[in-house]
Amino acid sequence: MILFLSLTFILVLTACNGDQQESQDNKNNENEEEQKTISIGLDPYDYATVPAYLSKEILEQEGYEVKIEEGQIGILYEALANEEIDAFIDIWSPNLQSSYLKEYEGQFDIAGTLYSDMPIGVAVPTYMEDVNSIADLNKYKEKFDKKVYAIDPGSGMADTTKKMVEAYDMNDFEIKNSSTAAMLAQAESVMKDKEGIVFNAWRPHPMFVRMDIKFLDDPKNVWKLDDVQVGVTSDLKKQSPTAYTLFSNMKLTLNQVEQWIMEIDTEGKTPEELAETWVEENQGKVNKWLEK
Repeated sequence: MILFLSLTFILVLTACNGDQQESQDNKNNENEEEQKTISIGLDPYDYATVPAYLSKEILEQEGYEVKIEEGQIGILYEALANEEIDAFIDIWSPNLQSSYLKEYEGQFDIAGTLYSDMPIGVAVPTYMEDVNSIADLNKYKEKFDKKVYAIDPGSGMADTTKKMVEAYDMNDFEIKNSSTAAMLAQAESVMKDKEGIVFNAWRPHPMFVRMDIKFLDDPKNVWKLDDVQVGVTSDLKKQSPTAYTLFSNMKLTLNQVEQWIMEIDTEGKTPEELAETWVEENQGKVNKWLEK
C-alpha cells in the first residue's frame, strides 16, 4: 500500500512539473515570437518628443530595438497606413487632423489616448484687453495689420485657421504660414513693442510660460477640442504586445510635457536624457503602463 501511494505521488509530482515546464516553455516561446524591433513616427513638434522618447526608453528596457522616424504629419500618416512605421504618437482626433483621418480611415488602429480635450486655437497678447474673442478681430483688424500667423501649410492647425477666417468673415486678413519657431519669434518681436498680433496657440507648449498671452474665445466653435492619440498598425497588438500595451496605457499631463520642453530650451537637455531620468524616477508608473 505504501509503495502504491509513493508511486502515485511521484506520478502526480512529475505531471505537475511537466505542466509547469510546459507553461514556462509557452511563455518563453511567446517572448521569442514577439517582434521586438519597432519604429515610432515623430512629427516636428516639441511636445511630441515626450511620448516618442519615453516609449523608446521604456521599450528598450524591455528588450526592444526602437527607431524614431521623423517626418511631416501627412508623410507619417501615409507611412503608418503602409506599415512603414509601427506607431505614430501624435494623432489629433476627431477635428484637427480630420482630413488625414478620413483619407486613411480603417488603415490603422488607435491603441490609446495620451491626453483629452486639448486647448487649441489662436492667441493674442494679454495687454490687448479689448480683444477677447475671435469675433473681435475684424473690429480691430488694423491693430493686427490684417494678418493671422499660422504654422506650416498642410498642418491641421493651418487648415483650421483657414476655416476660422471663413467662418468669421475675416476676408481682409492674410494668413501668414511659417514654422512654429518662426511664428513664435514673430510674436515675441511684435510684443516687445506692445503691438498687436494673433497667432496659432496650443497646449502643451511653453509659449504660455515664455509669453504673456491668452486664448481667444471661439463662439462659433471652429477650434473644437481634440484628443491626442497613438495610432498603430493593425497587427501590432499581435506581433508586439508589450509595445501595444504601453501605447494603450500611457497617459501624460500638460504640465509634465511643458516642463520637459522648457528643460530642452533652457537647460539644453536632450529628449533621450529627459526620458532616461523620468523613467528612473517614475518606475512605478512605468510598471502600470506595462500591465496587461
